[in-house]
Amino acid sequence: MASWLGTDAHGMDRPPDLRLLLPAVAAWLAALGALALPPWLSWFLAGVLGCAALAALTVTRPALEAPVLAVVAALACAATVAAVTGTHVHRTASSAAVAAVEHDGETTFRAVVSTDPRARAGMPRPGRAAWVVPARTAWVRVEGAERASRAPVVVLASGPGWSELLPGQSFEARGSFLATDADPLTASLVLVRGPPERVEPPGGLQAFAGGVRSGLREASSGLPQPERGLLPALIVGDVSSLPERTAEDFRATGMTHLLTVSGANLAILTGFVLGLARWARAPAWCAVLGGALMIWVFVLVCRPEPSVVRAAFMGSLGLWALAAGREHAGLRALCVTVVGVLFVAPGLAASYGFALSVLATAGILLLVPGWTRVWSARWPRPVAEALAVAVAAQVAVAPVLVLLSGEVSWVAVPANVLAAPVVAVVTVAGSALTALASVWPGAAAFLAPLPGWGVSWIALVARVGAGVPFGALPWRSDVAGALVLAVVLSVFLVTRGLVRRVLAAGAVAVLVLGLAARCVPGGWPPPGWALVACDVGQGDAFVLSAGRGEAVVFDTGDDPDLVDACLGRLGVRGVALLVLSHDHADHVDGVPGVLRHRRVAVALAPPGFGQGAVGRLLEEEGVRLEEGERGRRYRAGPWLLRVLWPTSGFVGSVNDSSLVVRADGPHMSVLFTGDVEEQGQEALLREPEPELLSVTVLTTPHHGANTQSTAFLTATGATVAVTSAGRGNAYGHPTPFTVGVLEGVVRAHARTDLDGDVAVLGDPVRVAVRGPGPDP
Repeated sequence: MASWLGTDAHGMDRPPDLRLLLPAVAAWLAALGALALPPWLSWFLAGVLGCAALAALTVTRPALEAPVLAVVAALACAATVAAVTGTHVHRTASSAAVAAVEHDGETTFRAVVSTDPRARAGMPRPGRAAWVVPARTAWVRVEGAERASRAPVVVLASGPGWSELLPGQSFEARGSFLATDADPLTASLVLVRGPPERVEPPGGLQAFAGGVRSGLREASSGLPQPERGLLPALIVGDVSSLPERTAEDFRATGMTHLLTVSGANLAILTGFVLGLARWARAPAWCAVLGGALMIWVFVLVCRPEPSVVRAAFMGSLGLWALAAGREHAGLRALCVTVVGVLFVAPGLAASYGFALSVLATAGILLLVPGWTRVWSARWPRPVAEALAVAVAAQVAVAPVLVLLSGEVSWVAVPANVLAAPVVAVVTVAGSALTALASVWPGAAAFLAPLPGWGVSWIALVARVGAGVPFGALPWRSDVAGALVLAVVLSVFLVTRGLVRRVLAAGAVAVLVLGLAARCVPGGWPPPGWALVACDVGQGDAFVLSAGRGEAVVFDTGDDPDLVDACLGRLGVRGVALLVLSHDHADHVDGVPGVLRHRRVAVALAPPGFGQGAVGRLLEEEGVRLEEGERGRRYRAGPWLLRVLWPTSGFVGSVNDSSLVVRADGPHMSVLFTGDVEEQGQEALLREPEPELLSVTVLTTPHHGANTQSTAFLTATGATVAVTSAGRGNAYGHPTPFTVGVLEGVVRAHARTDLDGDVAVLGDPVRVAVRGPGPDP
C-alpha cells in the first residue's frame, strides 16, 4: 500500500483480493494445532489433509473450479505446515539439550547466539540471572560424551561478557538444563553462572550490524533520557538503554509497535529509496536493486524479529512484482507472506509479535481505502488517511491485545495519529544519522538533536496519553474475551446507517455508565481511608493517605505493575515520602511502579541502601535518598513519622536492620515493621521509650513468619493487625503460631492473601477489604 505515511502495498483504491485468505488461515491454524500435538499426530494430520487435497482435486467440476481450487490450496498448505511443524517439534524433543534435563548438576555445552542478549526484567539481584540469551546449541556433553545438538535454548546468565555477544557468535559454558513447557520449539532453559568461555569472534556481517547499532547508541548518548534510549529503539529496535517507565508509557498508549521496529519503518525506508529512484529517473532494475539492498540491510541491522520478517517477506514480493512489471496486490502478498513464513518458521504462528504485525497490516489493507474516501469529504486527505490507518490498525489488533493486557485502550488511536507524521520524519532522519555514525561518529553526535526533537514529541505523546485517567477499559484477557471483542468490532464494521448509530449510542452509554460507576463514592477506596495494604503478592506495600492525591508509601512489593495499579485505584498522584524498609526484592523491587507518573519528594532507607540497584535507580530519577536511623522525624500531611529502628551502630541481619517506623495521625497510630525478626524486636523492647511501640494498627513483621517475639507483638497492644502475604505462598505465611499470637492481642486481623487490598479507616477505627483478585 503506498501512502504518504508509507505502508506495505500498492493499489489502495482497488478492492482486496481474498483468494489466498483461506490458505493463509488454514496454514496458521495447522501450525498452532501442530505445536500443541505430538509429532506423530502432526504427521498423521498432514497425511489426512494431503489425501483430502488430492481427493478434492480429482473431483473438481468446471463450474466449481475456483472455490474447489481454493480449498485444495488451503488443504495443501495446512498439510505442509503441519508436517514441517511436526518435524521441528520432533527435532527439538529428541535433542541432546532435552536429554541433559534428566541429568542432575551442571552440563558443558557449546551454542551459537540467535539474537542480541537482553537484560532480564526486574531489578538485578545477587545470584539472579541478569541476561536472557536466546541461542542454538551446537553440542551438549551428556554422560561424558559430546552429542551434536542443534536445538533452540534460552540461556539465563549472570556474570560479565554476556552483553557484548552478537548474533552468530559461538561460546562454551557450563550450566544447569531445566525443562520448559511454555514452547515446544525451545528445548530447555539453561542457568549459567559466570562469563561465556571460548567465545569465537563474530562474522563480518554481524560485526558490521553490531557496529552500526553501537554507533547509533554512541551518537545518542549526549541526548537526555528518554530520547537517549528511545532514538535507537525507534530506528533499529535497540531497547537496551530505554527506561522502563518510557516502555510502559508506550504500552499504555498502544504505541509499542514503534519500539519493535514494525513493518512501517521498512516501508518508509523502501518507499524513500523507490521515490529517490523515480526522482532520478533510474531504470526499474536500479529501483528494485536499491529496495532489495535496503531490505537486506534493514533485516541485518534490526534483527529478524517477527514483524521485521513479515515486512521483509512482503516487501520482497512487492519488489519482485515491480521487477516483473506486474501489479502488486497488498492482501494477496500478505497471505503469501503468512504461508511462506510458516513454511520456514512455523513457530511464529504462536508469536504475538507476528500476529500483531499481520493483523495490523490486514486491517490497513482492508479498511483504510474505504474509510479514507469517506473521511476525505470532511477532513484533508492526509488527516483522513492518518486517522484511518491508526483506527484500522487498532481495530484489527484489539482482540489480540486484550490477551496481553486485559484492557481496551481508547487513547491508542489519538496517540498514534499524533505520533505518525513525526515517526516518518524521525525514521528517515534517524536512519541517515545511523549511516553517518558508522563513518563519522563526531558529526553524528553533533546532529543527533535534530531527530531527537521529533523523538521528544513522540515521548511526550506517550507520556501524556499514559497519564490520561481511565485511558483503558478493563476486558477479559482470555480467548473468550478476545472472541467477544472480535464479534463486537465485526458487528460495527458490517452494519450501516441507523443500526450502526443505535449500536454506537448503546456502546457509548455503557462506557459512560461504567466510568460513572467507577467514580461514584462507595467503591474502592472507601471514603475516609487512612491506611491501605496493597495486595502485591508475597511482599509488603502500605499506603498512608496524606491529603488529596498525596500519600506516604511504605515498601512496594516486587512487582511494579501491582503496586502501580494499587496506587492508581487510590488516586495517588504524588508521594510525599517513600519508605523502603530494607533491600529485599519483595519489599523494594516495585519502586519503578511507584515512580510511574508520580512525584516522589524523598525516599527513606537503611544506611548503605543507595549502593544497591534500587538506590541507583532513585538517584537516576532525581529522588533524594536519606538514611533512616532511630530518632529521625518526618511530617507528611496529617502524619508524624518517627524512625524507631535501627539504632546507630546496630549490627545484624538485613531483616533485623529493617526500618521500623511509627506514624501518628489524627485518629490512629500505625507501626510499620518491615521484616524485623526476634533479635530486632527484642532489641526494640529494650530501647528507651518502649511505650512508642503501643499503636492502634500493627503491620505484621515478616509477613507473619515464625520469627516473632511474643512479647513484642503483645507490647504493641494493637487494635488491628494487617498481614501482607501472597496467596498460597510457599513459605506458609502467616504461620499458625503468629496468627494465634495476633488473635490473642488484636480485635481484627486482616490478611491480603485472603482479603485482597485492606483499608483501615479512622474515627472509629474499622477495616474494609476489597477482596482477592485483580477486579473483584
